[in-house]
Amino acid sequence: MSKLINSSFLIPLLPLSFSLLIAILVFSFNRTMNRLSKPVSFLLINSILASTLYSVYLFYKHVNGKVDIQPFLLFNSDFLISFRLDEPSEILLIISGIIALALMLLSYIKLPRNKGYVMYLTSVCSFFGLLFLYVLSTYSTDLFLLAFKSDLS
Repeated sequence: MSKLINSSFLIPLLPLSFSLLIAILVFSFNRTMNRLSKPVSFLLINSILASTLYSVYLFYKHVNGKVDIQPFLLFNSDFLISFRLDEPSEILLIISGIIALALMLLSYIKLPRNKGYVMYLTSVCSFFGLLFLYVLSTYSTDLFLLAFKSDLS
């Protein structure tokens, strides 16, 4: 069980790393990357799909807990990254992953593959990667539970 929760950092890391890689390639080889819109779409959609499927797997395994990643020094400050994985955060990850997949698949089907298409998909993928990161943060589910409790009362 601890191996599953320790690998939960992959959920936001996959979309963020793929979108960062594609963004670097777009800025480096703009014309070539815009011609490769189908493989880029395939990579970005599959990164969101893998994160969503891993969230579903964690939800069905009932994995709960908190993960603290070792503190690191950045700009003379210590940063501690911690993720909290529980049922509300897993549900939010699944819902936002399904929304991201629907948006990216509809964009792939309906939008013409013009000059800004690759950067659009990259920005959508990075947005949802950051959303996954926010959902896994230790404070986001507290806000979600607080809103949910206020609706019940």
